[in-house]
Amino acid sequence: MKKIILVLIFAFGFGYVFVTSADAEILDIEVSTSGDLKKINDSKYKATAISVLRDSDGQLLSVIKTSATRYLDKSITDEFIDTLPVIKKGILNGKNLEMTQVTLDYDYEKCLTEVYDVAGYTEQCNWYHRATATILGITDGIGEKYELFRGLNHSYSVKPLDSVTSYWTIIRSD
Repeated sequence: MKKIILVLIFAFGFGYVFVTSADAEILDIEVSTSGDLKKINDSKYKATAISVLRDSDGQLLSVIKTSATRYLDKSITDEFIDTLPVIKKGILNGKNLEMTQVTLDYDYEKCLTEVYDVAGYTEQCNWYHRATATILGITDGIGEKYELFRGLNHSYSVKPLDSVTSYWTIIRSD
């Protein structure tokens, strides 16, 4: 009986340490990546992305759903959304809503032009990258880059010649 109790105490203690460490790590990432972005909770936006990761043969590796937790509170966000076709309009709780969608493709090259001084980038043609954020970013007409929406709730690894397609859905209220 004593052995069973000790095993249970050890299991609960280990589980608690693991969960606490994971939560602290997530909070650290959220704080350090915020920059100019505000929390999306009470904004006029709701944005989600479905990201599909495929290998070089087109085989499905993973599908990840990301809900944006932060957004850029500048006019460029609405200016970009205004360029997208409206998929659906409606009224909910007295607010006018419109839904837009945008698809983004990213293909990873076989060889890197630069080897980064971080784990995973050890050789130009044999590397991997761990993605932990899904970002909807744009570049304006003069080359200025903006990060409009960011979601942090996943992790996956990409290797040379993998591709990621992100399907963003943005709902904006007035």
